[in-house]
Amino acid sequence: MKKILMFLMCVIAVASGVANAQEWPNRSIKFISPFAPGGSNDIATRLIAEKLSTKLQQTIIVENKPGANIRIASEIIARAEPDGYNFVMVAAPHTTNPALYGQLPYDTLKDFTPVVQVVRAPLFLMVPANSPIKTVAELLAASAKQPTGLNISSPGNGTAPHLALELFNNLAKSNLNHIPYKGDAPAVTDLLGERVDAGIHPIISPLPHVKSGKIRVLAVFGSTRSSLLPDVPSLGELGYKNTEVYTWFGLVGPAKLPVKIVDRLNKDVNEILSQPEVRQRFADMGMETVGGTSDQFAKFIRDDIQKWKTLVAQRNIKPD
Repeated sequence: MKKILMFLMCVIAVASGVANAQEWPNRSIKFISPFAPGGSNDIATRLIAEKLSTKLQQTIIVENKPGANIRIASEIIARAEPDGYNFVMVAAPHTTNPALYGQLPYDTLKDFTPVVQVVRAPLFLMVPANSPIKTVAELLAASAKQPTGLNISSPGNGTAPHLALELFNNLAKSNLNHIPYKGDAPAVTDLLGERVDAGIHPIISPLPHVKSGKIRVLAVFGSTRSSLLPDVPSLGELGYKNTEVYTWFGLVGPAKLPVKIVDRLNKDVNEILSQPEVRQRFADMGMETVGGTSDQFAKFIRDDIQKWKTLVAQRNIKPD
């Protein structure tokens, strides 16, 4: 009788474990945005969470944990249980921080499970409309004539636009001079006021001024044109290869996340990103939807980390 009872208990335990695995998610899920409320990452996180909660038929709670160039939010998820209930919408610093800061409180490659890259925001090289410079070649020629080079604005030291400038200087053997600001808004304001010669920015902040004719866009970083400004040539077209630099957002969870959960989330987010209204919403924010497999996202992260480690060492780039 004892043996039968123990056998039945084992069967029940196994069945319970299977049921629990099948029931995911059986409680609310947490998504962390590593930026303050109201910003593009926060909006993107909440949009995906809202759509995904309908698919999963479960509440997704969005928490904002800004600070330390996304390191605070990332550390929370790196230490979380890999049970499918904690995720963070990381951004470009996820792959630049290892190069810029050296020792981190987590291992970017080992302590996370990439789920899906959600969106990317192309970076554009632009000048004030009153500038005599109308092409990238003219910009480089004008800078070469200056002992310290032309002044190029970015939203800050260590940001994707700053790194894009350093990458371009490396490729073009140019002397464009970096002028960091505390955010896109003040940088674009000074670009409009012609207090800098040019700027590198995502399109969302300068877009109204591009449409009104106050800012002229010379090129987009990357090998192909952007659907956001299809008439603007890419640097790849102009002969500058390997200039892919974006600000981007992607969903990651803790390491050792079950494959079934990763696959389910990846499938659902890809379906959400294919919806025309979602694509338009992101386009209105200056972003392009990405999607793809979790393996593709993992490869992107590995390659991006190596690219920035190499560049930061070559150019001696400092985050502050």
